Amino acid sequence: MYAAAIFDEKGLWLLARIKRSNSGIYFLMQRDTPDWDPHASYHTSGTSHVRSYEWTHFETKKQKPDATFRGVATVFSMGISPGEEALYKTPCDAGKFDDVFPIPRALFVSGEPYTLVADIIEPGQAAAPGPWKNIVAQKTYKDAVPWILITLWSGLAS
Repeated sequence: MYAAAIFDEKGLWLLARIKRSNSGIYFLMQRDTPDWDPHASYHTSGTSHVRSYEWTHFETKKQKPDATFRGVATVFSMGISPGEEALYKTPCDAGKFDDVFPIPRALFVSGEPYTLVADIIEPGQAAAPGPWKNIVAQKTYKDAVPWILITLWSGLAS
């Protein structure tokens, strides 16, 4: 399991968890409410969905995330409204993760929207295009094929 976290002089703050398991790849949004664990998943069958509480939203069938995977597919994108990065106050215990993608708080410019995107990619591929302007920070996990690519984007294309 990996973490995407904001860090500053006061600590490391959890944004999201990304998990690769035998049944698929999961993007778990961080929320402080213990009975609410919204997440997106991309299963080995190729089924992808977003869940919140007990409801399934946006279920689709895509290519299987195995050695035959080609191109790029977005598992989930999470918007971070201007100033919202300051609201993430759940401490990130780096010892609970295989790796942490640390994003400096200083990279967040006041008034700018951001989007954290989790893609799975064929080795060597780039992030999926979207309505965003600039890549702020990026981390690739190459522990298995397809790779997991986490990107923090800023702005929106006009």
